[in-house]
Amino acid sequence: GLALPVFPYEANWNKDFRAFLYIVGLLWCFVGVSVLSDVFMAGIEAITNSTYKRKIPRLTSNGDQEVDDKGNPVFDYEDTLIWNPAVANLTLMALGSSTPEILLSIIEIVGAGFFSGDLGPGTVVGSASFNLYMITAMCMLALAPGEGRKIDNLTTFGITAFHSLFAYLWMAISLLVISPDVVELWEALVTLMAMPWLTFWVWCADNNWFRADKVYPAEGE
Repeated sequence: GLALPVFPYEANWNKDFRAFLYIVGLLWCFVGVSVLSDVFMAGIEAITNSTYKRKIPRLTSNGDQEVDDKGNPVFDYEDTLIWNPAVANLTLMALGSSTPEILLSIIEIVGAGFFSGDLGPGTVVGSASFNLYMITAMCMLALAPGEGRKIDNLTTFGITAFHSLFAYLWMAISLLVISPDVVELWEALVTLMAMPWLTFWVWCADNNWFRADKVYPAEGE
């Protein structure tokens, strides 16, 4: 294999002893991945929770700039996240939660001379499917009877949902129709560029680029 056997003439050892060593080594790797993932996710959480003071002009109910007694414009200050929450979920949080299977797939495909194995691609696709279906279902089932949740930005949700489903369709088209059982360079580049494409449109939707209406505070608020 890629890493085994570790020692010379290991094949001549007792099978039960070798199995015990492999299980211990596997558990040790699991503990290491768990520790690294926790540290990595804690770092990502600290980055995404970083804020700055945002200067916002105070508007009247007519949408005009409010001024004080001396005619100077009035501003309010609020803590604003440096990272857009939707973009952070698509990039940093997704990378942190999917790092183990991504690294596993990279190690396997590099070790196999860039031929896909039985573990790497299935791990990535299986993880994405689990996140899309099982976690969504469990979040829905976890709600107490009579309790509900509301999607604040349907446009952002719709864009993300469409691209999530289209990713599976694109994978099927590229591997079954365009170049059966082979991933060509241009297909890989198109797949890679789909990520910044999705991130850009989600950022636009989350910043209400597709909304024509604006809400102004009532007079005196």
